[in-house]
Amino acid sequence: MNRITQQMARMIDLSAVQATNTEADIRQCAELAIRYNIIAIHVLPCWTRFLSTLLPEQGRGEIMIGGPVGFPSGGHATDTKVQEVRQLICDGAREVDMVVNIGNVLSGRFDEVKQDLQRVVEAAAPIEAKVILETHYLNEEQIRRVCDIAVEAGMKWIKTSTGWAPTGATEEKVAIIADQLKGRLRIKGSGGIRDLDTIRTLYRLGVRRFGMSASATEKVLAQLEQDPSLFPELAQN
Repeated sequence: MNRITQQMARMIDLSAVQATNTEADIRQCAELAIRYNIIAIHVLPCWTRFLSTLLPEQGRGEIMIGGPVGFPSGGHATDTKVQEVRQLICDGAREVDMVVNIGNVLSGRFDEVKQDLQRVVEAAAPIEAKVILETHYLNEEQIRRVCDIAVEAGMKWIKTSTGWAPTGATEEKVAIIADQLKGRLRIKGSGGIRDLDTIRTLYRLGVRRFGMSASATEKVLAQLEQDPSLFPELAQN
């Protein structure tokens, strides 16, 4: 495996978080992650413990299990989100992606939004937490406000989307996030990332983790393995 493929694999979060994902899908993700040493696999909470049995002991420090919190609406009570974080960690998760309370954001209830984020950060520590904005439903002002709140709350990453909304990591929304954060938090793009051109566009905007399906991941990594010059930005690092 060439260096460019290795670097790309360490920026991919394999995603199997749809309601229709099956045991076979989870097995496929585990096999793909082991083959390429992909940085993380994200599955719905009911699959976390099962996934942990599929990863070799020697690889668990390199291939992280990620768990969604308050997924996909963000409308869970904060206490429920906190308990979900604790259960995910107990089951083997090593990072958590929490959906912001979208209704509170749209209502302008930003104190509640901040408290929600802070409680999850505290429950997850020292494990890193990401906050999912679900940018499809938010305007520019709301995105910028939640970016600032995420910094104040101690989040480590901003993530665009759950993959359940009609749109995900669009160039327009990612550009707003990057402009507001100015490097204060890292950015994960997810939702609609299926090809190398999209990845390169988002990478240039500052995205450093990409939530992708197994099929899209396999296609992209196979392309880079065959021709690493397809991603010249990585070659410059």
